[in-house]
Amino acid sequence: MSDKQLLATWKRIIQTHGGAVDPTFSSRCTHLLCESQVSGMYAQAIRERKRCVTAHWLNMVLKKKKLVPPHRALHFPVAFPPGGKPCSQHIISVTGFVDSDRDDLKLMAYLAGAKYTGYLCRGNTVLICKEPTGLKYEKAKEWRIPCVNAQWLGDILLGNFEALRQVHYGRYTAFNLQEPFAPTPHLVFNLLDAWRVPLKVSAELLMGVRLPPKPKASDATAQPSSKRARIEDIPPPTKKLTPELTPFVLFTGFEPVQVQQYIKKLYILGGEVAESAQKCTHLIASKVTRTVKFLTAISVVKHIVTPEWLEECFKCQKFIDEQNYALRDAEAEVLFSFSLEESLKRARASPLFKAKYFYITPGICPSLSTMKAIVECAGGRVLSKQPSFRKLVEHKQNKSLSEIILISCENDLHLCREYFARGIDVHNAEFVLTGVLTQTLDYESYPLGKQLPPPAESYLFRVRDRLSDSGRPRAALPFGGLCSPAAAGRRHFKAGEQL
Repeated sequence: MSDKQLLATWKRIIQTHGGAVDPTFSSRCTHLLCESQVSGMYAQAIRERKRCVTAHWLNMVLKKKKLVPPHRALHFPVAFPPGGKPCSQHIISVTGFVDSDRDDLKLMAYLAGAKYTGYLCRGNTVLICKEPTGLKYEKAKEWRIPCVNAQWLGDILLGNFEALRQVHYGRYTAFNLQEPFAPTPHLVFNLLDAWRVPLKVSAELLMGVRLPPKPKASDATAQPSSKRARIEDIPPPTKKLTPELTPFVLFTGFEPVQVQQYIKKLYILGGEVAESAQKCTHLIASKVTRTVKFLTAISVVKHIVTPEWLEECFKCQKFIDEQNYALRDAEAEVLFSFSLEESLKRARASPLFKAKYFYITPGICPSLSTMKAIVECAGGRVLSKQPSFRKLVEHKQNKSLSEIILISCENDLHLCREYFARGIDVHNAEFVLTGVLTQTLDYESYPLGKQLPPPAESYLFRVRDRLSDSGRPRAALPFGGLCSPAAAGRRHFKAGEQL
């Protein structure tokens, strides 16, 4: 989403909840929504005792449905210019924090210019701990990686850049804090000054506020349920076809309620919902999308068709030929410079990643499990252990051995240091994502940048704490690399041994 789209979205949300948005800063403004304290408008707002907050504060207010003062570091604009990166030399990992707290720390690291990793390795420069326990904490101590509390990162965002050199100070090594995200008072004193003065809202402004009408009970019951379609709630197929004539279908890009309607029609005709992409014969989509289902199915399905195919089948009460209903999306095909029809032909002729091994670093986005599913559907295999330089050279020189392709991301550059130093190619995720969409191997277009982080040993020791330290990142945040709760509960270790 572009900045203009983001601002338009916030404007609509504020107005929907009874607020007003002025196009310019004026005396009637009560709040200034900003990301940085370094601007003339911010300085003016502070002088006039306006409340300066961030979109994170606004999001919190909407969730709580109560106008409360900012009380976390993320609720205040940062103390450096937009794009400033005081923590650009840091690679941060987190332990003990879960759910929204973990998401907040990821975002704080991103705003400070640091790299975030869901795993811990010797290349990490700081471990942010909720409490001084757990496997990550123990390994950090063994590897002499500083362990700090969340206040350390909050202080940096709010302007205490001395904290960068104070990782061993008692202030930042006190754990089990009651409010670990609370800002240091003297860093936000000026920002909180405006909150000590009650707001004065003019009668004119109040008259102009139009709150959305509350839905009537009858309207609420009339609206269709937005819950996901549950297969067990849908009657079993009324027709029984032979396995070779039964379409196994996946749907992608539709609302859950619409999918439920499609599944009912599919079952009436004797079709089945595929358990996985590998068992799928038909993918139904209205356009080309880079969803997991689309990118896995494109390598294995017989047909990618539009919903009109299913609708026409239902009218005829039998499954009809798919040729006239093949998906065509000119916009996407121009955008990605490919032909969906040609991609499907190539996939049927030979799997794109046949006889190819991949090593994918753990911080990759989309997640490692998603990338693994896409690669395996295209005939490849994902290695669980980091290959040594010797092994890479051996596979490259010996044509009888499978090629090993390295996939990584900016947050995992420190894990690729040896590869870069020895001239080994490392690609970003688009090698796989765009590769399977176009069904081509493009070794030139997706190199990973080789800006090396501070020297660090690249021996990888993936370690998860207790179950409470696991969790999947929320979709709104561009971070990945976390294991599932089940994997965390097993205390699963993956060391960077050689093949």
